[in-house]
Amino acid sequence: MLIGLDIGTTNVKAVAFSDTAEVVANAERANRILSPQPGWSEQDPETVFQNVLEVLSETTRQTTQSRPASKLRGIVFSAAMHGLVAVDKEGQPLTNFLLWSDLRADELAKDLRQSGDGLEIYRKTGVPIHAMSPLCKLIWLRKNQPEIFQKAHKFLGIKEFVWQKLTGKFQSDLSVTSATGLLNIWKNDWDETALALAGIAAEQLPELVSPSLASQLSESWKLSESSLVGAPLIIGASDGALANLGSGATEPGQVAVTIGTSAAIRMVTHEPVLDEKMRTFCYRLDENRCIVGGASNNGTNVLEWLRTSVFQSPLDAEHFANQAIDAPPASDGLFFLPYLYGERAPLYDASARGGFHGLAARHMQAHFVRATMEGVLFNLKIIAEALEVRQPIRTLHAGGGFSKNKLWVQMLADIFQRPVLLNENDADASVLGAVKFARKVLNLEQTVENQRGRVVEPNVGNAEIYKSAFQRFKILLPKE
Repeated sequence: MLIGLDIGTTNVKAVAFSDTAEVVANAERANRILSPQPGWSEQDPETVFQNVLEVLSETTRQTTQSRPASKLRGIVFSAAMHGLVAVDKEGQPLTNFLLWSDLRADELAKDLRQSGDGLEIYRKTGVPIHAMSPLCKLIWLRKNQPEIFQKAHKFLGIKEFVWQKLTGKFQSDLSVTSATGLLNIWKNDWDETALALAGIAAEQLPELVSPSLASQLSESWKLSESSLVGAPLIIGASDGALANLGSGATEPGQVAVTIGTSAAIRMVTHEPVLDEKMRTFCYRLDENRCIVGGASNNGTNVLEWLRTSVFQSPLDAEHFANQAIDAPPASDGLFFLPYLYGERAPLYDASARGGFHGLAARHMQAHFVRATMEGVLFNLKIIAEALEVRQPIRTLHAGGGFSKNKLWVQMLADIFQRPVLLNENDADASVLGAVKFARKVLNLEQTVENQRGRVVEPNVGNAEIYKSAFQRFKILLPKE
């Protein structure tokens, strides 16, 4: 048995897999997001850590009850990117954990992005200049909270914070680290230019390690967490990189499309791939592979906004979304720019805003619903165009909450005019990818495989409709 542990933005979840790929136990806890000032987005790192302990405890307890003879072979970690917390020498937090969605460094990031330094940093690190970047968060912290900045012993992400708590070691895997804006992805080492810009030394960051690194629970936890004693802890990688492994999108021409609260499209490459317009990111999966793509702030959250804030619909989320079937492809001329929460890819503008265009008296609620769903996909297609400069897309591997909605998946196939593959395994793609990764690290038989599920073919009759609509969508984009 292996446990995949994912430290996400909204939840911490643990899933235990048997050696035959069966999910035997799982647990989940919600992470509370704090917003002490407009644009700030934080979490209490100690609360997140307690959630980690609780899901591990619950998962191992379930497994012990249902399969008492089962052996825990290891625990592998997945985590969201772009977070930052300052800690002292004992690993105690000096700040809350600043999430990827924290925008306090927005003005600073805009200035850096427009400078020559911004493009140079991107070319070295693969991280577009944006308020999400820990590089920009560090500069903000140095300028606005110098007393905390000076006091900090280390600057960590949330996985590194949890890892230090469990193992007693300040270490960071190459994958998550590559999303900080501080790592040179060509050298797989800290970038001197970025460090100088942040105003820190390499010693103030955790030790760089391989995603395959295995460690043990520290002595201080062995009594209280006895069920985990002896099982190797594998540091793992980022949730985005592992989602590609879990969905099976690892070969040329295969891309993973994930739409949950936010949205992303990613492909695996064997060397860094950059975009001169800085529309895409390039992070490390491991020492030999990269993940290239783009992440949007706007996914199912914009549909939820439409349901609860605009229409105040009594329908649940599933039935509300299904109204879109009553509107034609391209929503009869109604367009939605999905930038309600600012934007990362492809705009990288935290001040970007959304809106409906082409509104006419003929448009009903179904048109608004469909236009919103299409807007999220049109935005991902713009990112995909940047990816296809280097590698044509052949297939899309869908994951995240949207993949449960047949109509939305069909829209994806129709807008891209590519087949969409849906995994039969209901486990979260990041967790599944983490477990597949761990099996390879531990030299276990690779039995946790993607079971090829339903393939959704594009409706060629909608090809021209969506081609025309997509061109109109791009004209409506906010101008720099």
